[in-house]
Amino acid sequence: MFQFKEIITYIFIIGAAQGVLLSFWLFGKKENPVANRMLAITILAYSLDILYALYTVTELYLTYPLFIGVSGLFPFIYSPALYLYIHIVSGGKKDFNLKYLYHFIPAGSMLVAGIFGVFIFGDEVKLSLMDPYSEKSVFIIVMRTIIPFYGITYLFMSLSELKKYHQRLKEKFSNIEKLKLNWLKYIIFGIAIVWMLEIIQVILIDIVEKPDNIAYNYIYAAVSILIYLITYKSLKQPEVFLFADEENTKGKQKAPIYKKSGLSEEAASESLSKLIKIMDEEKPYLKNDLTLPDLASSIHLSTHNLSEVINTKLNQNFYDLINKYRVEEVKRLIEKDEEIKFSILALGFEAGFSSKSAFYSAFKKVTGITPAQYRSDIRKI
Repeated sequence: MFQFKEIITYIFIIGAAQGVLLSFWLFGKKENPVANRMLAITILAYSLDILYALYTVTELYLTYPLFIGVSGLFPFIYSPALYLYIHIVSGGKKDFNLKYLYHFIPAGSMLVAGIFGVFIFGDEVKLSLMDPYSEKSVFIIVMRTIIPFYGITYLFMSLSELKKYHQRLKEKFSNIEKLKLNWLKYIIFGIAIVWMLEIIQVILIDIVEKPDNIAYNYIYAAVSILIYLITYKSLKQPEVFLFADEENTKGKQKAPIYKKSGLSEEAASESLSKLIKIMDEEKPYLKNDLTLPDLASSIHLSTHNLSEVINTKLNQNFYDLINKYRVEEVKRLIEKDEEIKFSILALGFEAGFSSKSAFYSAFKKVTGITPAQYRSDIRKI
């Protein structure tokens, strides 16, 4: 029967190995190299952190004390690296911006401090760092407290980038389910749980004064599971890692700003009339992969000006406008299907929706009820 320590050891080994292999795979990918390499740095830093946990759990530090303390470097690498990965992917960026290096200044400082400590402090001092009952310096206590809050700050920044990215998608695409990066949101929530465990450990050690490595084991077991999840997603849905290239070819831009537009009030009203006419007569929204450039081309208007008309004249984004028309089409199809020959989902797909979740969400947003409730209410009349 495996003991707890042995199980944790195997989890750490497998998690670190998968992370290292995935990192090298990402470093070698030619598509969207900047984003993939930033993700590779993120995963490699997590993997090295797991290896350090293995170094601690197996007590290798007693034989090789040289590496004691290096784990403080890794959070200052993977926290900004994950944020930059999301920033690069969500912006469709292909080139490395030197400003990105500013995010790694704390990591550089920690690296210099670590190298300095290797040559200054002897093995006895280093081993004392591993003794939970030995008195720690103010620097160690401060760093142990700062690190989780540093990581959480970058998580909030990452979530903010994802939110802005999803808003930009709605300015260009009528179906965004395959373009959303929800898997990254779940990874971020997972990392948040890891940081909460880290904060609990800080409280146990420095406030409650009950040093125990059990929380430490759970922390890195959770990190290992995150590595499993990222590996699974990268192999199951490799298009996630190619998304920025795909987006860039479709002319992905920042959210439009209309204050300096050259479109006059008269021209905007005329364009709005053309838009409404083509939506009513030609029903372009039935095309499930309709994009803003597609619609703009059909009414001979630039994508920027069409987006301006939709946002300023209709107070909607492109995504909500198209899906509102699709909902109205579903309502018409439900009313027409008096003998209930078709499922509600089939009618949703016929109206231009490409996924069940997008269909039900849009219908509820527009009507306030589900499609099934709408069909039931119609039958009562």
